[in-house]
Amino acid sequence: MNFLTTYNSAFQVIAAFMIFIVGYVALFLSIMICLVLAHFILEGAQMARAHLVTLPLRAVQVPSLARK
Repeated sequence: MNFLTTYNSAFQVIAAFMIFIVGYVALFLSIMICLVLAHFILEGAQMARAHLVTLPLRAVQVPSLARK
């Protein structure tokens, strides 16, 4: 029991430091995941826009304006 009371403050400092490190690693990972998702969304939107621009335009004839 004397061992635990002697090193109690050191254990608290080590635990606080570990919580600090784990918190920042989790924050870093969540930011990286959000950036990767944003990159994929941007790439998908650019690809969709490129395909929409290159679609052939069909000649749409309005029946009331068509020549007879």
